[in-house]
Amino acid sequence: MRIENRDQWSNIFNRITIRGDQTDVRYADYPFSEILFHHRIAHAGIISTLHPYELTRVHQNGSCMVSTLEGEGKVLIDGEWVIIPVGYACLLPPFAFNSIQSIEGKSWTFVWVKYLEDEGTKPIVTAFSPSYGLYDAKALEHAILGLHHHLNSHKNKVIENLWVELIHKQFLLFSKSKIDDERLWTLWTEVQQNLSYPWTMEELAEKIMVSTEHLRRLCQKQFGRSPKQHLEHLRMRKARILLGNGNLKIEMIAHQLGYSDAASFSNAFKKMMGFRPSKMR
Repeated sequence: MRIENRDQWSNIFNRITIRGDQTDVRYADYPFSEILFHHRIAHAGIISTLHPYELTRVHQNGSCMVSTLEGEGKVLIDGEWVIIPVGYACLLPPFAFNSIQSIEGKSWTFVWVKYLEDEGTKPIVTAFSPSYGLYDAKALEHAILGLHHHLNSHKNKVIENLWVELIHKQFLLFSKSKIDDERLWTLWTEVQQNLSYPWTMEELAEKIMVSTEHLRRLCQKQFGRSPKQHLEHLRMRKARILLGNGNLKIEMIAHQLGYSDAASFSNAFKKMMGFRPSKMR
């Protein structure tokens, strides 16, 4: 059975939304900001919901940030469901499989910003952006509320632009690359450009002239993953993008990502994502 997009919105009891994308009919009744569109922001808002709530995208067309204000929800990160409590945020990468859900028995209020991006341009969320981390969403909440109020009561483009700038800057504050060690940036940039190569831990460590154990400690501190896990993370991230291109056979994708055959790739993908790559076709 093919994995499909899902919108389960039946238990939303409060919602504020501002749109910058006039082509998305789901948000046609919400106020429009031309300046949001100029910043390539599809929509932003605040939702309060109860279980069941779900938003799943097989091939999301833009970077998205979600941060909890009250209660908690969960997001699929690297094939595992991670709880997002108050004071935390997550980034959903573009052109990939993403899913967020409410938790049974718990309410969830969260703020989000979703961008419009094309596959031919560099996305805001990169392999070096944090997937999950600490973030106080109050400033972003106030910026969205301010823009929403302004659109419903004023037509001053200067003030509207200030509110949109605040929303955009808050997104960048969390999503900007946070590589503390320049050696890791150099290493993983090279690896990302050559994922078909059968990297060993010894080769990775040698690239930045450290021991394998020291590389493990550096990666664990920076990414919360071992070097091997981060290599798999980069390959699966690229896999989700390539699977969105229906013209590429799974065998070809496996080869591009350094797997010996389609079966090895399929097993690795299922281990991380919980389903076979064929379900995304």
